[in-house]
Amino acid sequence: MKRPLGLIGITYLSVLAVVFYFYNSVIIIAVLCLSALSVIVAFVLKLRSYNKAICNSLIAVGITSLCAIAAITLYTNFVYNPIIQEYSDKEIKISGYVCDEVQKREKSCTYTVHADEINGEKANVKINFISYSYLDISEFDRITATVTPQANDTSYLLSKGIYFSAYEDSFEISSTGEKQFSLYGYAVNARKALNNSLDSLMSESPSSLCKAVLLGEKQALSYDVKDIFSKTGTSFLIVVSGMHLAIAMGLILFLIKIITNNQIVHCVAVLLIVTAYSAVTGFTPSIVRSGIMVGLTYLAPVFFSQSDSLNSLGIAAIILTAFNPYSVGDIGILLSFSATLGIILWAKRIYVYIITKFKLRRRILKNLVKAIAVSLSATLWVIPITVIAFGTISPLTVFIAFICEPLVSLILDFALIASVLYICPIISFLAYPFGLAAGIVSKFVIQIMKLFAKVPFCTVQADKIYFYVWLAVSVVLVIVGYLIKVKIFYIRTSVALSAVTLVLGWALYSIVDYNSVTLNVYYSQGVTAVVRNGNNATILSCGGTNKYRYAVTQSLSTDLSSVDNIIIPNQKNKYSKYLPSLLDEFDVSNVLVYDKNSENQEMLENYDGFRRSVFGDNVSFSLRLNSNTNDTIYAFDGITVQYIVTNNSSILFLPSGADISKLPENILSVDYILTDGVSENSDLLNCQSIIFAGKEEDFEKSEYELSLISENIITAFDDKTEIKL
Repeated sequence: MKRPLGLIGITYLSVLAVVFYFYNSVIIIAVLCLSALSVIVAFVLKLRSYNKAICNSLIAVGITSLCAIAAITLYTNFVYNPIIQEYSDKEIKISGYVCDEVQKREKSCTYTVHADEINGEKANVKINFISYSYLDISEFDRITATVTPQANDTSYLLSKGIYFSAYEDSFEISSTGEKQFSLYGYAVNARKALNNSLDSLMSESPSSLCKAVLLGEKQALSYDVKDIFSKTGTSFLIVVSGMHLAIAMGLILFLIKIITNNQIVHCVAVLLIVTAYSAVTGFTPSIVRSGIMVGLTYLAPVFFSQSDSLNSLGIAAIILTAFNPYSVGDIGILLSFSATLGIILWAKRIYVYIITKFKLRRRILKNLVKAIAVSLSATLWVIPITVIAFGTISPLTVFIAFICEPLVSLILDFALIASVLYICPIISFLAYPFGLAAGIVSKFVIQIMKLFAKVPFCTVQADKIYFYVWLAVSVVLVIVGYLIKVKIFYIRTSVALSAVTLVLGWALYSIVDYNSVTLNVYYSQGVTAVVRNGNNATILSCGGTNKYRYAVTQSLSTDLSSVDNIIIPNQKNKYSKYLPSLLDEFDVSNVLVYDKNSENQEMLENYDGFRRSVFGDNVSFSLRLNSNTNDTIYAFDGITVQYIVTNNSSILFLPSGADISKLPENILSVDYILTDGVSENSDLLNCQSIIFAGKEEDFEKSEYELSLISENIITAFDDKTEIKL
């Protein structure tokens, strides 16, 4: 069995990811059966004296899979669940300290607190305190708080060990005036100093890009900049990764090698650089993964051995998930490992095939082909994960990345030199030319991205049946390609067949789905609903509880690239709670806010700077949501009813408490009713289906009365319920 650590590590990571994201008894039983089958088949083949390496590999895969299931199951039942059951939704008194940099956004601040004492007993729990006003608390301040925490169900937060969140209406927090000593505090201070340097050296837009590239500070980017990187599928360029570590380390090592060629000095320097850069970037998984691999590469010669990239990748996977199996909840880990695995397995083969096929001899052409091979390998291997996680793909990603990767490397080098020089008192003036260069290149990259983002079909929605069919066909073709002997002819044929499958699938989908309108209802224990048609999206209501605020916002940001309208049908939390978060996340063209008392502008003061219209009672008006959808709004008695008509369907959005007798008769018979409760005079209604959004306990109380209106009731209690209109 070649590269055993690589096989074990990647298998362990893959099984953890499958069980974590699809955690249910069916998946666990299926994985257990496949693991057992793998071991049984291996032993049967061994008895028949079959290839020893394959048998050992099957045994390793089976046993590793069983270990992964055991690890995540034990962690869930004996670490995670007891903490959740003991503290979730209960008022507790804590003592602890702010353990990371305070995340400041336009309308909110997040303080991550490590609670080392709860209700007078020792503890080890992390809680996110989210406030919509600035608190007089800074990094590593010791605090005391009375809080009612809510369990997080967001994969990213769980991966960081942050199991709870608390919002400003559910906690009281104050600083004790003491500081908690932490070595990590030096890294946080260094990060803040580097950020301040870049802000001082250049204007806001290029500075934010430099901070994202150098330190992973994506929240510093404006919505417009994040959007163009997202549309072009090149967000990985502004997320600190192994590439960024390699560039930073290469620059520093270049300077060290001028001084000495001692291998041990180089090794020590590499370990220090890896540790320091990982800490300054907040121990981002992709950086840690790269750091482990780089460290092993440099340590191997010191101990008179030879490193292997696949084994190093496997070791990194085991180390990253050893103490917290939930680490796989950070999608960055899966993207990083997939891209690296693709480069290890495919890049060299693609490179050799191209230079052999076209008989390339010049070094510049070989380097060009090598860059293409690396980008292509990494991109192809992350496609399945990006499609499942984000539902979109950009056909131009490889081409744009090939153009912009060298420019991003320049930005990182210039920004690193400029920010470090600026904090050195005597030689700080030397930072200005490097800061100027970083700013110019940053502006150039932003302009390139804006240009490509305007290209038709730059972003394609990939969470469609045709795309999964193409993906399945491509996987089968690859597997068959490894088994047959006639490689050259097969490669051409399979590539052509894969391309034809994708193009035909996309064409058929575009023809059938061009005018389709969808209604997405998100589970939030309130009403959060979106009407979509192509790139047009209108949020009909954005309410719920604090517990689901982050999950819903993240889900919306994955599904939508922009928002045309947000309509606030009522200022109760169950219809409007998430508005500040959405205004932080999206560049909203129009905000319509219901305000029963036109003199009371208290709520509206929070949303200055956006195009806003306010409406009150006893009004009705129509809004064109997109070319295929019209929304007529009726406001009366503190209630806003929306009547949405598409080319094929009609929807009546009825917030609970509406008096149906006050609505026009022509809108009482519809295809769908979206509601969170029973309305007065509901016997006047007629519809084919009811979509219930709200709390499950409210549905139990209303189920019988709703069934009198329609026998077909759709409950929106999943992450997202999608209705084709």
